[in-house]
Amino acid sequence: MRVIALANQKGGCGKTTTATNLAAALARLDKRVLLIDNDPQGHATLAFGFRERDFSLSTYDLYLTSDILIEDAFLEVQPGFHLVPAGVELSAVEQALAREAGKDVRLRNNLRRSEMEYDYVLIDCPPSVSLLTFNALLACSEVIIPVDPSSYGLQAVRKMRETLTLLREKKGHDIVPHILMSDFDTRPRFVRSLMEELIEIYDGDLLETIVHHTVRFKEAAGNGVPVVAYDPDSRGALDFRNLAMELCEQEVEVSVAALDHWVAMLHGPQVSTAGVRFEVDFPRAKTVRITGSFCDWSAKGLPLEKRRDGIWECHLALESGSHAYRFVVDGAWLPDPHNSNTQPNEFGGANSLVVVS
Repeated sequence: MRVIALANQKGGCGKTTTATNLAAALARLDKRVLLIDNDPQGHATLAFGFRERDFSLSTYDLYLTSDILIEDAFLEVQPGFHLVPAGVELSAVEQALAREAGKDVRLRNNLRRSEMEYDYVLIDCPPSVSLLTFNALLACSEVIIPVDPSSYGLQAVRKMRETLTLLREKKGHDIVPHILMSDFDTRPRFVRSLMEELIEIYDGDLLETIVHHTVRFKEAAGNGVPVVAYDPDSRGALDFRNLAMELCEQEVEVSVAALDHWVAMLHGPQVSTAGVRFEVDFPRAKTVRITGSFCDWSAKGLPLEKRRDGIWECHLALESGSHAYRFVVDGAWLPDPHNSNTQPNEFGGANSLVVVS
């Protein structure tokens, strides 16, 4: 399960447009999708035609009622695609939890208690760095930062990156950032200049897909449907189909053609007196890195090199003891598919484990 927040403290940059249309596009790829409306404005809820009279439980209850779970509060948009709605009462959460312990992990804890199985959980955040936003960021392992072509767009991205650094330093929580150029009309010169600057500064974090400016997004939201349903042949629908496919391509699955190939992989990390050799087969990956307790769970990780036979490898000199780790494959954090030795992590998944004696 990939948990992805849509966050930017700047308003009007396309967070809700991205959250709703990306969720719908992923659902059309037969992914099991949960969209959590984490914004008191409730625009993600309105975008699917729901009004406050249509639900009695909402995101508000996930924060304040310990026995209300995801499966109690969601609305079914279509089979396999669920929405936890939000209304104006969500704005009262911060005051209600002001003196509560663990107030910034309420959403994460609720997700961990849920027995629902999703491929993607998307969390639409308010345009501020508030308790609601911190809950979303501490619940996710990835964040999409939509940036619009305005004079304040780059500043907002910098501020968001500062927030991610703060979470890493204060909470030990690393998040992989994905920067999305949103609502871009690529014809004006200043927009092209902004694109060049984004590529220069954030090339490693920048998504390849560009969401182009089109009035179809507003028309679709006004009709309570995503753009992929409102006008499937429009440029906006194509952009979100491409974005969904770009994210799905990060889900690199290992397929072993023959037993000989599997044996050649040596079943995971190899420990020797010289250190640990990590080998992994991600044939379609563009970049593979490793991160773990030995590098303080750095979001960038340490690079692996691709051999001629397509196997990615690296050699690390690790101290004696147990070391938890994950691979970062084109931005997606994945356990080692060749290592059955694991330990649970705080996000409800498992980290791979190697022991150096």
